[in-house]
Amino acid sequence: MKLVINKFRPSTGFSLNKTRLVILPFLVSVFLSACQVNKHYPNDNVVVSNTVNYGQYYLALKSLPLSEINTEIAQQQLKKSQGSIEAEINLILLHSLPNSPVHNVYTAKSQLNEQLKRNENYQFSPADKAFISLLKDQLNQQLFIFKQASDQTLEQELEQNTQLAEQRVVHKKQLNRIAELEFSVSQLTKQISQLKNIEQTISEHGQ
Repeated sequence: MKLVINKFRPSTGFSLNKTRLVILPFLVSVFLSACQVNKHYPNDNVVVSNTVNYGQYYLALKSLPLSEINTEIAQQQLKKSQGSIEAEINLILLHSLPNSPVHNVYTAKSQLNEQLKRNENYQFSPADKAFISLLKDQLNQQLFIFKQASDQTLEQELEQNTQLAEQRVVHKKQLNRIAELEFSVSQLTKQISQLKNIEQTISEHGQ
């Protein structure tokens, strides 16, 4: 019996190895299928992470010509209409881009604040968190500079308007003074004319 058992042991070992080779790909296939199902149908408690590196995306935008930026804007607006959070943030970057047709610091800052508040559970990679934080600081700095420039412009306009108003007051006073002098001259002219007429009458009567 021992000989018989020993004789068939190699055959049994080969069968187990063959079975393992068949089962292992099957398990891998089942596992991958389960991962794909979980990816397409995430649990409500799972926060989907972003797949876009926003720093690299912004650098790519800076190298695009105007025609391609316009195309990119249209594509991101379409994705946003389909509910893509990444597209919403990409559009914020397009609003932040200096050479973009939709460049608007105020819009970028307000939309960024809105997105961060509305999607506070949206998980960013550490690099994207750092980039968005830097972007927020840059937008705040630009808005501060714009506000300073706006305040300075308003102060200059106010000063110019004050000076103009003062000049108008002075000019009006000068016009009033000129009118007064013209009236005085007119009155004196009348008086002189009347005196001449009186002198002429006296002279005629004296003759």
